[in-house]
Amino acid sequence: MKFRTRLEKTSGASAVAIGNFDGFHAGHKKIVEALFKTARHEGLRSVIFTFHPHPRIFFKQPIQVISTDSQRREILRRLQPDYLFFIDFASVADCPAASFINDILIEKLQMKSLIIGHDFHCGRNREGDPAFLRRQAAITPFKIIRTPVIRSGGLRIASSEIRKKLAAGAISEANRMLGHPYAIEGLVEKGAGRGTKIGFPTINVSTANQILPAGVFHTQTVIGKQRLPSVTNIGFAPTFSFAQSVPIKIETHIPGFKRMIYGKKVTILFISKIRSEIKFDSSRSLAKQISMDITSLKI
Repeated sequence: MKFRTRLEKTSGASAVAIGNFDGFHAGHKKIVEALFKTARHEGLRSVIFTFHPHPRIFFKQPIQVISTDSQRREILRRLQPDYLFFIDFASVADCPAASFINDILIEKLQMKSLIIGHDFHCGRNREGDPAFLRRQAAITPFKIIRTPVIRSGGLRIASSEIRKKLAAGAISEANRMLGHPYAIEGLVEKGAGRGTKIGFPTINVSTANQILPAGVFHTQTVIGKQRLPSVTNIGFAPTFSFAQSVPIKIETHIPGFKRMIYGKKVTILFISKIRSEIKFDSSRSLAKQISMDITSLKI
């Protein structure tokens, strides 16, 4: 696989899949499956073309993305296309749709087939809609392969719907749409030590992920090559905090885990929600509830 952060000419004719791939959900998976199938059947290079940052972030429009740029890059690299272009969006933000198709996709990537999702647009002001693509394909012949809408629980699977589910703490529903557990990653930092004092030490995680669902969750914590069952609380630790302006905390208890891993990178996979965060009248009551939360893990 060739990973590129700048445009360059591919070594042969290609099939190209374009998208933001935020969260890399079940719909994105269908696009990539169609890409590899097309490339294999037609003897083409497989190319995934994406951007950073997300266009809505670039244009300062409100959005909380599901995945960090680092997570998207690693997910797409693991797919092993022939080429992965991870391009600075500023370099193409003002490119007219016709130039994007002709100068980038056809001239640079030697595109013969374009694989897109149901809501694909390209070019300045999103002017390159499916009708425009069909007109371009008639002028400079290339195939357009549009993957079908994928649904879960009656809802169209889309990054926008998954963001809503995650923000509401509906982890199980979000995971069904994603096709994998929601994940955040970050570095372990030193906390206040309150978990240790009540018998349930936690690792405290600082993350660049934007969507932090509030509550207590069944999780799996990935440390190096280990994937360990855990309980994660995201919130403001109301049993110990009296101010309303304290920063949100990510605190994960891993039963039986005793290593000191300050500064280490961890990934937390969200499996299901146990309960909402609540204020207990004492640390003893909190410890009793945490014990019940751990028991529900069925380790």
